[in-house]
Amino acid sequence: MFERDSAISTMSAQVARIIGTRIASGEFRPGDTLPIESELCQAYGVSRSTIREAVKNLAAKRLVEVSPKVGTRVLPFADWNLLDQDVLSWRLNAQFDERIVEDLYEMRQCFEPRACFLAARDGSAEDLDRIRRRYADLVAMLNQPALAAGAETEFHLAIIAATHNGLFVTIGGAVKTALRVSFSLTQRSAKTTDLAPYEAVLSAILERRGEAAAEAMRRLLDLSRQRVLEALARGPVAERG
Repeated sequence: MFERDSAISTMSAQVARIIGTRIASGEFRPGDTLPIESELCQAYGVSRSTIREAVKNLAAKRLVEVSPKVGTRVLPFADWNLLDQDVLSWRLNAQFDERIVEDLYEMRQCFEPRACFLAARDGSAEDLDRIRRRYADLVAMLNQPALAAGAETEFHLAIIAATHNGLFVTIGGAVKTALRVSFSLTQRSAKTTDLAPYEAVLSAILERRGEAAAEAMRRLLDLSRQRVLEALARGPVAERG
C-alpha cells in the first residue's frame, strides 16, 4: 500500500502517478508488460476499478497500450504525449539530468522568443498590463523563494497568453511544469536573481519592439539554462514540487 498524497485528488490519479513515474524512470521499459491487475491491486492496496482507471489514464497519455491478448504494454518513447503536464512532470522527477535540461531549453528557445515577438506586436493594452504586473510580483517576491518561483512562472505565462495563439498556450503548460521543477533545483543557489534580463524582455514588449523582445528572451533563456546546469552539477534535487 502506498502513502496517499493529499495533493492528488483521486486514488486512481495517485496510482497513475506511481506507475507513470516507474515508466518514465525506465523501471518499466518500452515493450514491457505491466503486472497483471490482481498484482497491482495487491501492490497498491486498491480496488480493481482504481487500477483500471489508472491504466486508462496512462493509456490516454500514450504511455501504455491495453490489449486483451498481450495485457498492458509500455509503448515506445516516441509514442508518449511528452507535452502532457503529468508525463513531463514524471520525466523531470524521475530523470532530471543534463540531457532533459538541454531538451527543455531547446524547446523553450524554439517558441518563447517568438511568443515575445507576438506579444509585442499583437498584445492588447490589458495583456501588456498583465505582463507588467507579473514582473512587479517577481520583484516584490524576490526574497521569498517559493513565491518568487510562482511569480517567475506567471511572468512567462503572461507573455505566452498575450500571443493569443492557442497552441502556444498549450505548450505553456509544459513550461509551467518545467519551471517549477527547475526552480526546485536552483533555489539552493546562493546567487541573487539578476533582474536585468527580465527588465530587458519587459521593456521591449511594452515598447512593442518585437525583434528586441525576442532577442532579450533568448538571452534570458541562455542565462536560465546555465543556472540550472550549474545547480545540477552541484548535486541531485533534494525535493521536487
